[in-house]
Amino acid sequence: MEGTVLHYDDTTKTGIIKNDSGDRYDFGSADWKSGGNPRIGDKVDFVASDKVASDIFIIKSTVQLNMGNVTDKLAGFQSSDVGQKISALFTHGVHNKLGFFASLAVLISLFFSVVEVPLYGSVSLIAGATGKLTFLLLIVLAILFYGGATKLYTRVLAGVALTLLFLQYYNMVSDLMELFRYGRVGRNTPNIFALFQFGALINIIASVVLFVAAFFRPYRNNEHSL
Repeated sequence: MEGTVLHYDDTTKTGIIKNDSGDRYDFGSADWKSGGNPRIGDKVDFVASDKVASDIFIIKSTVQLNMGNVTDKLAGFQSSDVGQKISALFTHGVHNKLGFFASLAVLISLFFSVVEVPLYGSVSLIAGATGKLTFLLLIVLAILFYGGATKLYTRVLAGVALTLLFLQYYNMVSDLMELFRYGRVGRNTPNIFALFQFGALINIIASVVLFVAAFFRPYRNNEHSL
């Protein structure tokens, strides 16, 4: 007979199994023949006698059942219209190489030091919540360029990512001006631009290339993707 573990008390080592007809059977840990402890929801095979279950073997554990549900849901999503369009982003090769590599270049440059202030140390664009959000947006943007997603989606995302980068630089320059105003950057620093590092140049160049790729270069669209 087959059923499902309805209850199990690890203290008393006893539990209840309910079969497919709704009948309940008591059991003890000595009747559990599979490894590990019974879990609520485990699918089991057992011998029933006078409302008592014995020779209990697990068919599918709760973990296996949950994994099966997740797998079924993923398979269902993949076969849906949206799932197929997302899958198409990865199955037809690189559609827009300049935008794809520019997105990766900007993403990598987020980790470079862009400013170094005496007594305060160096700063990268990845620091802070805005930098991390930009990082995530650039990952998605690279995927959209790679798969040839709808041009509007790509341009909107590129615009948001570049706007966040601009705001980071704006805030950075504002903070540096405050430090200059109060003389906290040292006497040997002639101007603000002397504080910027080579990483800032790489990031700015990559950002310009990304802007050109998103808004001025011919865009190759994948009709099968988003």
